[in-house]
Amino acid sequence: MVDAEQVENRLERLEAMLERLEEIRGAGEEAYLADAQQRLATERLLQLSIQICIDLAAQVVSEQSAPPPSSYSDVFKILGDKGVISAEIAERLGNAARQRNLLVHLYMEIDDKAVFASLAFLDDLREFATIVGRLAEADASN
Repeated sequence: MVDAEQVENRLERLEAMLERLEEIRGAGEEAYLADAQQRLATERLLQLSIQICIDLAAQVVSEQSAPPPSSYSDVFKILGDKGVISAEIAERLGNAARQRNLLVHLYMEIDDKAVFASLAFLDDLREFATIVGRLAEADASN
């Protein structure tokens, strides 16, 4: 990894956000829909969590000497094509990247139920973080 400390800081921040999102998911959709502040916090936490994964993926792609991605979702496709992550996780993380774009650019059209449903990405984000953490450890030991 280019900057192991930066990767570690991102992974720590991601883990803290994922823990909070897990709490929100665990409280259930009804509680989520009933609380406007919770919905706004969830949107922001989800956006930032996905962005951290996008940033980490872009860093790994650059180190793989892969062609530059044309979109955020493409960084995960490239990593899937290179065998860094499975094709299935690459597809789901690509969907998460598209969700991030909706949260950022189409914020006036946000469907609260769809946002809650997208909390299903948490497991994929956490799995991706584990993979990146292992890559960083391997680079540090070389």
